Amino acid sequence: MSWREPDLFYGDKKPPRLLAPMRAYRADRRNAPKPFAWESMGAWVRHMHRLFALEGPSSDHYRRTRETARALTVERIRECRHDDDLQRCEAMLVEAAAGWLYGLDRAFSRAERGTLLVEVRNRRCLIALGRTAPKSKGPRLDPSCLPDAALDRLIQSHSDVAMVERLRHERERRAIERGG
Repeated sequence: MSWREPDLFYGDKKPPRLLAPMRAYRADRRNAPKPFAWESMGAWVRHMHRLFALEGPSSDHYRRTRETARALTVERIRECRHDDDLQRCEAMLVEAAAGWLYGLDRAFSRAERGTLLVEVRNRRCLIALGRTAPKSKGPRLDPSCLPDAALDRLIQSHSDVAMVERLRHERERRAIERGG
């Protein structure tokens, strides 16, 4: 019988609903796997490589990979103090679409990966400079922050007379501090 033809017993009406079966044969609801916990950037890189090595087509695996990957945030990158771990992380972010079944390209959008990549590269530059935090923003030319050699050089060569006076006052202040 075609689905367009009316049922012989019920006509245009729908047949009555049947009672739900006494026993449902569905798998019990399992808890989703939790993302791997990590404390250092090196641990995150190891966990991600472990998850990428599995490459099992499973929604639980995809969820765990995505949640573990998304635990990488700008704040956690700023806490990292090891350049080699940041280098590995940078390589993973650059090669995100390298053909993994479920890689970082699925966990992060392109814009999010770009933000994380910029932060990783900035952090590596800071570590290479020997700093733990970025330089604080202040006035463009603060005489109190200048070393003595730069202060003397600017007094001799700066074109703004008002600035030269400020630099001389700073040099006198430092001389008083050293002498007294």
